[in-house]
Amino acid sequence: MLSLILSGCGAAQPSAVTATPTTSPQAGATVTAVATTSIIADMVRNVGGERVNVRALLPPGADPHTYAPTPGDVQAIAEAQIVFENGLGLEAWLDELIANAGGQRPRIVVSQGLEALEGSDEHSHEHADEHADEHATATPADEHADEHADEHADEHAHAQDPHMWFDVQRAIGYVRTIREGLKQVDPAGAVLYDANAERYIAELQQLDQEIQQMVAQLPPERRKLVTNHDTFGYFAQRYGFEVVGTVFEGVSTEQEPSAQQVAALVERIRATGVPAIFAENTVNPRLAEQIASEAGVEVVTTLYTDALGEPGSPGETYVKMMRYNTEQIVNALK
Repeated sequence: MLSLILSGCGAAQPSAVTATPTTSPQAGATVTAVATTSIIADMVRNVGGERVNVRALLPPGADPHTYAPTPGDVQAIAEAQIVFENGLGLEAWLDELIANAGGQRPRIVVSQGLEALEGSDEHSHEHADEHADEHATATPADEHADEHADEHADEHAHAQDPHMWFDVQRAIGYVRTIREGLKQVDPAGAVLYDANAERYIAELQQLDQEIQQMVAQLPPERRKLVTNHDTFGYFAQRYGFEVVGTVFEGVSTEQEPSAQQVAALVERIRATGVPAIFAENTVNPRLAEQIASEAGVEVVTTLYTDALGEPGSPGETYVKMMRYNTEQIVNALK
C-alpha cells in the first residue's frame, strides 16, 4: 500500500529531501552557529547578519583558558550546523565538548592560515620538546608512532600565542575565514555573506588606521607594556610596542606566578620606568594590583582581552573593544 501511495504522489520528492545534507539549511532558513568566544561570535554576526543565529559558548567576561563547559554548551553544539573556534590551544576543552555533543558539523578554525607568534608558555614548550623527542625515537613498527605525532602537533599548537585578534589585520583574516565557513554550509547566502564581509572589513581597516593614529601620540620610548598575562603580543607587533613583562608567565592564566617571579617583575618595572600595569576583564586583578603597589605604578583594570564586555559597556563589540583598549593604554602611558 505504501508503494502504491508513493507512486501515486511521485517518488522523486522523498529522495530529494533525503539527499539534502543535515548541516545545510533550506533556502531562506536561518543558519544555527556556535562560536566559542564572544569576540568570534561578534564577527560571525557581522558577516552572517539576520541569516545567521549565532550563540557564544563563553559569556561576556569569561576566561577561555580556564572555562568549564556546561550541559547547555553540549546542547548548543548538538543543535548547531557549524562551529567557529579560535584554535592555537585557546579552547583546550572543545574537543571533548564536541565529542559529547555527537553528530557531524564543520569546525571552522578562524586563525587557520595566519602566521602565529610563539607564546612564552615555558611549560608548553617543555612538553612540546618531550613529545618531539619521543616521536624522533619511534620506529615505523611502533604502533603508537602516529599517536606521538598527533600529541606533538597538539602540544606545539599550545606553544603558540592564540590572541591573534589584537592585530586588526589578522582579525580581518578571521572575517574572511568566517565568510567562507558560512558559505560552506549555506551556499544560497553567499552573496549576502560576501557583501557583509566586505563592509565589515572596510570598518576594520578604518579601525586599524585609528589605532595607529592614537599610538602615534606616544613617543616610542613610552610604548612599553606590562600586562596581566601574555595577551598583547600581536598588538605590540602590529602597533610598535614592547612587552616588558606579564604577571602570569605565559599565554594562559592557569598557573599563578611564584614569589620570585613577582619580585623579578617588580624590579623590571622599576628598571624600565613603565608607568602602568594593564589588567583585563577575564582575570582577577588582585596580583596586578599588588605588583603595581609594590612597584609604585598605576594599574589599569578595565581592559577587555579574551572576551567582550556586557551589552552597553565600552567593550560590547570587537570594534569598540579595540578602540577602548587603545585609548586606555595610550592615556596611561602618556
